[in-house]
Amino acid sequence: MSMLGPYASWNKETGYAVWDNPTAEYTGIFERINVQPKGVIHVGLWDFIEYGCYTKLFGNKVVGVEANPNIYQNMAKPVADKWGFKIFNEFVYREDDCVKNFYFAEHGSSFYQGLPEWNKVNSIKVKTKTLATVIEENNIDMNEYDFLNIDVEGAELDVLIGFEKYLDYINVIDLETTLDDRHKSGVSHEEIVQWLEERGFELREMSPSYRTEMWGDSVFVRGDRELPPFRDGNVGTELFGEEYLEKNWDTYPFNKWK
Repeated sequence: MSMLGPYASWNKETGYAVWDNPTAEYTGIFERINVQPKGVIHVGLWDFIEYGCYTKLFGNKVVGVEANPNIYQNMAKPVADKWGFKIFNEFVYREDDCVKNFYFAEHGSSFYQGLPEWNKVNSIKVKTKTLATVIEENNIDMNEYDFLNIDVEGAELDVLIGFEKYLDYINVIDLETTLDDRHKSGVSHEEIVQWLEERGFELREMSPSYRTEMWGDSVFVRGDRELPPFRDGNVGTELFGEEYLEKNWDTYPFNKWK
């Protein structure tokens, strides 16, 4: 889930949230920025806890990519299979067919080892793909997806560069970034902001965690064309029936790891 809060809005009319405070009213990110999304491509899924927001906003127009094979098989894939999302186990990078070390950590597997105290020493050799290649190999219709969510522990710009040929389809991007380059990727938050600004995106929101922890989520919105305004509703209800989130929360695979 974004450090900026849920992507979807929650209210009495369209359904309440289902995690820590199941009857709270939330104003979601898309309502705050007043943009209506069509579908999401999410790179770096972990436990896929965003599924509640995604089903509400997009139904099953969700494409996910998770690199860690164990996390993919045991945490992300069960959620994707349950809700009919497209999901792929790929090592996404700025180039195809690079052989790189992929480092494992409890909450931060990536191409980058990060701070020494993280002790990211266990790794495997992998062959990379760009996100553009993943899209093409799986015949994803980019006309259905305009929200890009990236949480890849320092490889955010790598993923963006490898997706640039399709970036024009995207209206909103949510990125986890750091101000102190703690992942040791050699890329600063400011460089990512500049790269996206040069391609028509404006930095719209940053989570308060940047002030206290030097990392968080940043939301970028395309500023070079008119975007569809937000429409509150629940697409998931049409596909899965009334109260589908509440009925399924207890069986969500994430609960096994609490």
